Amino acid sequence: MNADDLGNITARINSRLTNRRSSDQDAATSGAIQKVENSGPLKVGSILNRRFVLKEVIGSGGMGTVFRATDLHRLEAQGQQTDVALKVLNEEFRDDPELFIMLQRETKKSQMLAHPNIVSVYDFDRDGRNIFMVMEMLEGKPLSHYIQEIARRGGIPFDKAWPIIEGMALALGYAHKKNIVHSDFKPSNIFITYSGEVKVLDFGIACAAVKSKHQSYEVTVFNPRNLEALTPAYASLEMFENCVPDPRDDVYALACVSYELLAGRHPFSKLLAQKALEINLQPPAIPGLKRRQWNALTHALALRREQRTTSIAQFLDEIRPKPAWSGVPGTAAVKASTHALALKRNQIRVSVRQFFSEIKSRLLRLNILGVVTVTALIAAGGYVYIYPSMNAASPVVVELTSEQQLQIKDLLELAQIHFDVGYITEPQGSNALWTYRRVLAIDPDNREALQGLEKIADLIEEQANELFAQQKFEECLAKIEEGLKVQPKKDRLLSLKEQILKTRR
Repeated sequence: MNADDLGNITARINSRLTNRRSSDQDAATSGAIQKVENSGPLKVGSILNRRFVLKEVIGSGGMGTVFRATDLHRLEAQGQQTDVALKVLNEEFRDDPELFIMLQRETKKSQMLAHPNIVSVYDFDRDGRNIFMVMEMLEGKPLSHYIQEIARRGGIPFDKAWPIIEGMALALGYAHKKNIVHSDFKPSNIFITYSGEVKVLDFGIACAAVKSKHQSYEVTVFNPRNLEALTPAYASLEMFENCVPDPRDDVYALACVSYELLAGRHPFSKLLAQKALEINLQPPAIPGLKRRQWNALTHALALRREQRTTSIAQFLDEIRPKPAWSGVPGTAAVKASTHALALKRNQIRVSVRQFFSEIKSRLLRLNILGVVTVTALIAAGGYVYIYPSMNAASPVVVELTSEQQLQIKDLLELAQIHFDVGYITEPQGSNALWTYRRVLAIDPDNREALQGLEKIADLIEEQANELFAQQKFEECLAKIEEGLKVQPKKDRLLSLKEQILKTRR
């Protein structure tokens, strides 16, 4: 059937629904539908349950084929989104007479997973021998395609991979709280939308991790392991041993996928977990990855469950980027670290004052009159203070210590990570603004930190303009005040504030 045929059928169905034609016309249209439904294997133009018109194949895998389909009910209601993703299970999954009931039960669980990083599942049904799931339609590409693109570059830096890793982890962590283990977590079951959202798929065929004693009738559930639906390269050792599903199975798979993002390759070259254990294979170190993140990855990649990271929450806590000098804001560790930083700054101030005093004494002894000025410049990869004298050809130069330079470098890197993941001015004590200011506390004229503050102010200004365009003036004023705390003399923010205040007079 070609596109014209599909268009004709859809038009006839829509016309019948909206114009309520005669019963004879209804019968003729119904006959056309039945002819399509019974014409053989599913293909573009087929109609399932007299509702879903298959438009194109958008993917296929071990479990089934995914079609883009038009939902005629949504079309009748003139909904904005009339297309859905329809996953039709492969033929080998249709032969078990209990499979439909089992999958339907698991789909009900997946419908409880209302989370921004989990694809929405609308329904689970069958039409004849065709068993299918109805899900939200996503626009973008699977993570497997993205990994193929970055593989030739050897992966991506942690700060770019972190939003994806965090999105995947939040989805799994939420499901685990609902006692659902994914059991087939892999790059092709993760989707990156064009807007950058991370969506995890196929929770509808996941194993239930824990069974209530009051729900003994659910002991026999659809288990993808028994039907060989697992993906060997991402399956934990315990999955091959048919152990009880455990969140740590998903932790292992998540670590494998995270490693692929960072290194562009599988940590064990896609060998089965048993083989990797047998030959004592260790994942190669990832160049440029900080020790904290590397330790978190290797902990989650432990081949034996008892040695592996216990939960998604622990994995996030271990791998999440954090300042090396602080812990959770508000704890004693932060206070101690802040105090240490203050002492360090005081030491620097004392050293500078002593240096000033010494220079002044020398100048007085030489009877040199005038005012000593201080200028901060960039030189030899670090920051130096230059004190001009009457002899401009021989300035006195004092470099920041290597420790201070390293601290500034780490702070700038952390600030950029905060900015990339959206931690602009919040949470307190762990955001881009706070970190850039820590740099300026060490070096008040640091060019990158000053540019960072300007970048933050520009972003806040853009958000304020959007709120102004939406006539959300109270929110806009709050956003302006936020921006003025970053740059108190930013002209465009001051002008926008004045414009709003004039409308109130």
